[in-house]
Amino acid sequence: MRSTAPAASSSGAKGLDAETGKPIEYDPKNPVQRYNASVTPHRENKVADICPGNMGGKNWPPTSYNPDLKLWYIPVIESCNRITVEEATKDKLKPREFWTGGGPSQPFKITGSVTAIDVTTGKIAGKMETPFPNLGGMLSTPDLVFTGQPSGEVMALDAKTLQKLWEFNTGGGVNAPPVTFSVGGKQYVAILVGLGGAWDKWFIESTPELKKIQPGSMLYVFSL
Repeated sequence: MRSTAPAASSSGAKGLDAETGKPIEYDPKNPVQRYNASVTPHRENKVADICPGNMGGKNWPPTSYNPDLKLWYIPVIESCNRITVEEATKDKLKPREFWTGGGPSQPFKITGSVTAIDVTTGKIAGKMETPFPNLGGMLSTPDLVFTGQPSGEVMALDAKTLQKLWEFNTGGGVNAPPVTFSVGGKQYVAILVGLGGAWDKWFIESTPELKKIQPGSMLYVFSL
């Protein structure tokens, strides 16, 4: 996944040892392991930026699969976090206050993408960048891929190239997956519109443009 913050990088290990399965940098003599120490937060390195963040890259929105093309379509959240180490002294704690011992902040803008993976090779076969995180999930047919944006757009993409072929602005945020069904031989695509859930509570500051999106709920149904 690409980084949305130029200065940030992954805090993971460089790789795994093929024999032991442990990180390459693992040192049994050290009681605490620090992989990629320059971006790992600790008492001496109090601020570190890591990518992807705790919302990315693939979270709960559902994926879809095209068995004819052998392509797996993933709704991606491109995010980074800033981790700050701060000592929790008694004067900073309040009785009955919710406290987790720290957590990530979101000073970087969160974007997204629709990414297609070739399941026969495991490699990226295509990607369409989106200005916002893809919270709604995917629906694929033999020739099309349907998805939505939290800014309100529902779109159909070419299944092979991910080129946008159709778009409709619903006026409300999309964080539900499209579904398809047929009645009397005619096929329809339906999607529930209305931004809500965790995004409004915890991550809206990283997508300030979404603050103006209406939270109301509406079911849209399109005929093919």
